[in-house]
Amino acid sequence: MDYTSLISDMKTYMLRTDPPYLTKIPDLIQQGIIRVYNNAKDLGFEITLNINDVQANQATIDKPGNWRETISIQMIDAQNNSIFLLPRSIEFSRTYWPNINLTAQPKYYSDVVANLNNIHLDNTYGSSKWLIAPTSDQVYSFVIIYLGIPLFNAENSTNFLTQRYPDLLLYSCLIEACLFLDNEEKRNKYEAMFSKELEIINNINRSRSADRTIIRENN
Repeated sequence: MDYTSLISDMKTYMLRTDPPYLTKIPDLIQQGIIRVYNNAKDLGFEITLNINDVQANQATIDKPGNWRETISIQMIDAQNNSIFLLPRSIEFSRTYWPNINLTAQPKYYSDVVANLNNIHLDNTYGSSKWLIAPTSDQVYSFVIIYLGIPLFNAENSTNFLTQRYPDLLLYSCLIEACLFLDNEEKRNKYEAMFSKELEIINNINRSRSADRTIIRENN
């Protein structure tokens, strides 16, 4: 499966090629990926982000647009010493280090999302950042592991879902198509197929985990 073949399948399975549906398909695919994420975060949504040369006097790091959840942040200094920052609430970090103009070696990070519902509605979700505390006292690099929605479009036509779980992604996208087209009969069918496929995948993953445990115990 790739992006083009998935679009083709969504036309074929839904028997629709009218312009309103075709125009909506990219959004339906994105919603389908998010549906998979919401039901199975542990399938492979982990992304490693390398951020080099974060300068001194910096208290925040911008998150990528596809960020959903932070797993870990590893900080590396100029001497190649590394430390994992500890997650804390935004209230803790601001209380611990109230003056961001003061600097020291960072110890903590906080997830910050400014939910700004302004009058023009042009920034409803606002900025998304990591706050580090204390404010950095020298140049650091960071290795950040987070859960995120994979980039998937005509230019980035494959991802781990298309390579490892194509049927799950297809059924998820077809559910979104049925919701858009108000086709309850097909939606019920694809929801059942999605649930069955997810159950099979989870059973396989559990079996693999059990096998790895047995191998470790026997060696």
